Amino acid sequence: MGRLSTTLKIILPVGLLVVAVAVFVALKETRPVAEPAPRLERSWPIAVATVSIGDEQPTQRVFGTVVSGRTVSMRSLVAGEVVAVGENFRNGGIVARGEMLIEIDPFEYRIALREIRAQLAEARARLVELRARRDMEKAALAREREMLGLDERQLARSEELFRRGNVSERALDDSRMALARMRQGVSGREFSVTAESARVAQQEATIERLEAEEARVARDLERTRLVAPYNGFLRGIQAEMGRRLGVNDAVAELIDADSLEVAVRLSDAQYGRVYGSPEGLIGRPVQVIWQAGRVALTHAARIERVGAAVEAASGGIEIYARLADSNAASPLRPGNFVEVRMSDQVYADVARLPESALHEGDRVYVVRDGRLEPRDVTVVARMGDDMLVRGALDDGDQVAVTRFTGIGPGLKVEILAP
Repeated sequence: MGRLSTTLKIILPVGLLVVAVAVFVALKETRPVAEPAPRLERSWPIAVATVSIGDEQPTQRVFGTVVSGRTVSMRSLVAGEVVAVGENFRNGGIVARGEMLIEIDPFEYRIALREIRAQLAEARARLVELRARRDMEKAALAREREMLGLDERQLARSEELFRRGNVSERALDDSRMALARMRQGVSGREFSVTAESARVAQQEATIERLEAEEARVARDLERTRLVAPYNGFLRGIQAEMGRRLGVNDAVAELIDADSLEVAVRLSDAQYGRVYGSPEGLIGRPVQVIWQAGRVALTHAARIERVGAAVEAASGGIEIYARLADSNAASPLRPGNFVEVRMSDQVYADVARLPESALHEGDRVYVVRDGRLEPRDVTVVARMGDDMLVRGALDDGDQVAVTRFTGIGPGLKVEILAP
């Protein structure tokens, strides 16, 4: 009895374990099998640009600085004390051509002019006297030459009468002596005429010198008023009332208001495109834009000339555009930083696309049947955020302009509504 009880205690747990394993195996074999869900392909939302093949003339956007086409350093032309200044003689003042800037005390110059004119009047009166004396000597010389002729004829008659024996030898000698005295008198009178003529020439030279001095003094008197040679803006004022200036002392700088220009430095490539276009470079119209805060002021200009030299350090070529509306009323001033827009050359048979459409430097993706198809292109020009390309593109092609990681051929895409 005890032995049977022991056997049951061993067999019962083993049997329960066997039954549990059998049940687990049966349940595992009869469990339902879950079918895997099908994997869905991702569709990428993109924006596109529609290709239009044609001729394009882009606009170059460069930057430059307003400069003065002509600036002169105004300096005192005579010495003296400043006794008056012009109404607009101040930094930033706008002056018109011929307007007075400063006036230097003219007193000494007026006195000098009166003195030289008095000397000139005296010299002219002296010339009248010398010419009268010369003319008198000439008249006396003419009379004495006439008398000399009479004495020569008288001597000839006396010699003829002496050969005939009608007059004495003494009478002949008297005729000869009278002729000699007359010839001596004529020689003396000729010397007097020459001397008087020389005195007249000397006096005429004196008058000419005094007239030159008069012109110089009159010019100095005129120069006591320093005036603007053209319409312009003043800066660098250095003169003021009561200050004594020497000759050539600085007074101010005058910027020509009618010849403001824009200096622009172009790269070699930019210069080559503009220079090689049918329109040429000189005379090409440009648009100058000055951004004054929130206000954009636009001015027309025209390229007038190319810089005289190329700086080796910075490279590029400088051009100058003359502002069409350059005048005293213009808000532009030298030093303004401005944007300059000019037409580029014409590119034939190109498509204009955003820069974001370009991948790997020479590839774009066209949407075909909802998938991306690569096309090779060549970039011929860039215009800000856009580019001009040639390549395997047709009118109406839709080019992807949205960039995303993993973009490549065959990807499924969905075109976003514009």
